Amino acid sequence: MPLINLKLHANVSELILYLKCPRQVYYTHRKHELVTEITPEYLEHMMLKELAIGYPDAIERATEDKQAIRDELNIEMERVKGELELIYSTELRDLPHKVLETAESVVAEQIEKIATNLSEAISEYGKEEVIRRIRPYRTEPVLHSDKLKLTGIPSAVIQYGEKIVPLSIRTGKCPDSGVWRNDRIHIAAIAMLLEENYGNSVGHGFVQYARHGNIRQVKIRPEDRRQVLKIRTRIDNIKDGTLPERKENPACSYCNFTQFCTSTRSSLASRLF
Repeated sequence: MPLINLKLHANVSELILYLKCPRQVYYTHRKHELVTEITPEYLEHMMLKELAIGYPDAIERATEDKQAIRDELNIEMERVKGELELIYSTELRDLPHKVLETAESVVAEQIEKIATNLSEAISEYGKEEVIRRIRPYRTEPVLHSDKLKLTGIPSAVIQYGEKIVPLSIRTGKCPDSGVWRNDRIHIAAIAMLLEENYGNSVGHGFVQYARHGNIRQVKIRPEDRRQVLKIRTRIDNIKDGTLPERKENPACSYCNFTQFCTSTRSSLASRLF
């Protein structure tokens, strides 16, 4: 597909950005940069994502004992330390060593809890099943569909039985049960793209909450698919010039679009959003 067509399509990441704040979609489309400061917290997310990709290897090498899993996770953590600046060479250029050390320390403290939850999952589902749910078939594949007018790059896709299904690696908090709404919409959007790219129906996916070592299976409902299409249409309208209504939320206090957002008025049509 020509690159120009990919740029015209809504991106799955824009769907999630819309759920956080519709106006951020408006400003990023108009070439304003959503600047992400490289803080210890941001580095934690990077490290946890790379560590999570290694969970299946750690589980495969270990016995089902929590101590053995913890030891293997510590080995994976050493791998992440060695590879992180190679994988994210642009983002981490000239990064102060103290920032890196702080992030490494925080992530290392999570390993005990991660090992406990992975061990419990193995006790419940079996070692092979847990590995099957989180072992990437491909990481960050580029998916697109003219029919859906959508593109996306999932954390990974896995081969689950005869089908390719989405795996979303999340590094934030884990809900007590199920998955967050944003994660459900994300899984549904990637599932729809996989159906278009691989020709098989996708009825479920998995969300891996890396900070906790929790793995949640997500059944994809018709309403989830409906929401994907509805949000995609709203994003198309935003890109055509509709400025969404401004909504106050805690993230406004550190959003670098505040100077634009507080000085521009919504269009009447945006109040339908």
